[in-house]
Amino acid sequence: MRLDAAMNLKMGGTDIALDGCGRANCFVSHAHSDHVSALRSSGKSILASEETLALAGHSGDISHFKCDGVKVKLLNSGHILGSKQLRAECNGESFLYTGDFKLHDSLTMKGAEVENCDVLLMESTYGSPEMVFPERDFVYSCMARWVRSNLERGAIVMLGGYSIGKAQELVKLANEYLGIAPVVESNIEKACSVYEKFGTKLDRIPVRTDEAEEIMKHEFLSIVTPPSASRSFCSKLEGIYNRKVVCAVASGWALRFAYSADRAFPLSDHADFNQLIEYAERSSPKRIYCTHGETIRLASELRKRGYDAKELSKASQMTLEEFSEGD
Repeated sequence: MRLDAAMNLKMGGTDIALDGCGRANCFVSHAHSDHVSALRSSGKSILASEETLALAGHSGDISHFKCDGVKVKLLNSGHILGSKQLRAECNGESFLYTGDFKLHDSLTMKGAEVENCDVLLMESTYGSPEMVFPERDFVYSCMARWVRSNLERGAIVMLGGYSIGKAQELVKLANEYLGIAPVVESNIEKACSVYEKFGTKLDRIPVRTDEAEEIMKHEFLSIVTPPSASRSFCSKLEGIYNRKVVCAVASGWALRFAYSADRAFPLSDHADFNQLIEYAERSSPKRIYCTHGETIRLASELRKRGYDAKELSKASQMTLEEFSEGD
């Protein structure tokens, strides 16, 4: 087994680019734009879920993924619709790439599956000990109370989240906690339609429809992308609608950064620090590579807990033969 710093995996006679396009075989873990370069490349054999292809708007032919002598299995990652982990096994050795993941259930996703592996490549977005989120239900309740109180005061409320994944969770929050069908931006509506195609019911009102125009004559809730959930944009809307406009952002980074918004709620599609540690404990790997995020910090914290962990940039070109030395 060989894994390089560009996240290209070699097992037996099979080479796989993990969320990249550096090999003929490419695994695409989910549909966020920073993970789909292989879908923008020609001549690639793609391994991805049907949901991921739909969310990414990929309509081309998919070449057969070749995995000679390697047993490949996709596991739910709990991140967004269609997001998957890759588990590969060859000659009794196993490798698992988490992609972006979270362990806890959300309103739109079941938490990630966990299986044992010899080598674990895990995301490290929130890999510092201070990045621990409140219980998700508590955050939902806080958001719902904030939205309700502002609507009762006659305000327009803008909730900001990424168009794929977070926005659909916010729509579901509005449905289940507030009994409201929010107005949604066009790109959010596109992703909502895919979610519904695959069985997630989302009650919403697309912008620029007659129904939306009627609702927007009064106080209303809108689910928007983060640039629209800013005080500068809301100030412009106040001049147009002649009423108070408030905004909030939903992001795990609310624990660390200030936003140009009235509120910021720590709601994330990623595992927090405690979930990252829990995943390592449950998967029982011999070696851990940390990628995408606070890799140095997470690797250090894992080593404190007795794991052989490295940030991927310094662990390139290691092989399982080398792994076995000194074990």
